[in-house]
Amino acid sequence: MLASTKRSLIISLLTLSLFSGCTSVQYNGAKTEMQKVSYPPIDKTVTAYVGDHMVEKGVISQIEVLRVLQPIDGAMYNIPAKTYAQLGFDSSQDFYEASGVTKNLLADPFNALSVNHNQNDQICVVTVFGVESCYAGQFERQEAISETSNSFQQTLIYSGRVGDKINIGYREFSSNLARPAFNNEVEYDLSESSTIGYKGALVEVIEANNNSIKYRLLRNFPDTNE
Repeated sequence: MLASTKRSLIISLLTLSLFSGCTSVQYNGAKTEMQKVSYPPIDKTVTAYVGDHMVEKGVISQIEVLRVLQPIDGAMYNIPAKTYAQLGFDSSQDFYEASGVTKNLLADPFNALSVNHNQNDQICVVTVFGVESCYAGQFERQEAISETSNSFQQTLIYSGRVGDKINIGYREFSSNLARPAFNNEVEYDLSESSTIGYKGALVEVIEANNNSIKYRLLRNFPDTNE
């Protein structure tokens, strides 16, 4: 009898303190944006350090993710501080994976997190029954590079100087993964020419040492249908 009364009291309190509604989680995928990359601007003098990308060209596929900045300890559910991938969206809400979220013994199983399009301070846990338990919290919607969509990028990387020679690395990335078969290390002798090129990209070296390089991009990589 006492246990039943206590359970009823807890449920009543939760009903008053939590915003609940019937929600159908959408699994129509993350919002995706294709962004063209071309760096640096032509004829602009810039500096890169060892390990930095000197030249970049390509297309990056970005998706929306939810980053919870501080752990949320809710009455029924705890939401860790981490980044959550997007599952889908509808006309009013965005839905994200709930990996890492935990529940107390009285709470229903859950299958997603949701955030209202017009709400920037409340995040909800969506149960398998479509009920939302919502909590105030600190979070951000961010863009992240998609590891599954078709993105492609070419880069030149500065690797330092020895004597009159500088070392440049060439890398290709597809869907955020390096393509080892297309990577290469190239050495250029500045005593022969201050202009260096690779795969159509053309760079004028103004000053270089073993820590950094000052240069101007004369021509970027040609456009590709990759």
